[in-house]
Amino acid sequence: MILISDQKDLTNFLNEKPFKSTKLTLVPTMGNLHEGHLKLVEQAGSVSNFVCVSIFVNPLQFGPEEDFSSYPRTLSEDLSKLEKTNCSLVFAPKVDDMTFGIKQQKADPFLSSIMCGKTRHNHFDGVVTIVNRLFELFQPKITFFGEKDYQQLMIIKEFVERKKLKIAVEGVATERELSGLAKSSRNSYLSGEEKKKAALIHKTLINLKQLLLDFNGIDSVIQQAKESLEKNDFNVEYLEARDRYTLKESSDPNNIILLCAATLNKVRLIDNLKL
Repeated sequence: MILISDQKDLTNFLNEKPFKSTKLTLVPTMGNLHEGHLKLVEQAGSVSNFVCVSIFVNPLQFGPEEDFSSYPRTLSEDLSKLEKTNCSLVFAPKVDDMTFGIKQQKADPFLSSIMCGKTRHNHFDGVVTIVNRLFELFQPKITFFGEKDYQQLMIIKEFVERKKLKIAVEGVATERELSGLAKSSRNSYLSGEEKKKAALIHKTLINLKQLLLDFNGIDSVIQQAKESLEKNDFNVEYLEARDRYTLKESSDPNNIILLCAATLNKVRLIDNLKL
């Protein structure tokens, strides 16, 4: 496994290799890797003979009141985990190297204004700006993202289609704790008891799914689910039912995905569940 930290070194390395006949795959991450990230690497390796992982805490996607400075940075541990996978190359650039002179990109106005976009202004613009730069550097055939960040996944798919990039964007199912809690780097902020409580988000989505499949009124059961979470110390940012293909509001049980963002003791958690 090769570690590269400089854009020029990466470009030189890729230009030296006969990658035109290689199915290069890319797994973009912000590090602090867990089983969810490793699943992405595994999936990438199942279709590729050269798997690349980027580790970069992207300052462009953090708001002024968010946790950029305190976001976990665990490069040595991440490299140890990746050594045990089929990862071929790790790209871990410095902030200045990655952002200097970068061309700002725009996420789809609709997709980036709903749900997380209501409170995280310019967040998704920052995401697609860095992801686009990674695409320029690696020119992957396929790239892999987790479905836990479903809104982000849909925004990147739309961006690739709009820019007519010849890259397949693959979503990989969410990895979970035994409790049902979606694996996330931010789970490290939670105490043991808080992790148990955080699993209520997934349980709430499962209960809500069953209620909707039983043809209950969508607005009333979503409101009840919100109130249930709030009684258990969550501050619910949103809990919505949307079309899984367009992310427009929907009440059609055949295409619905339930999406939730909530904070527990100042830790922001997101999850989703398809009907």
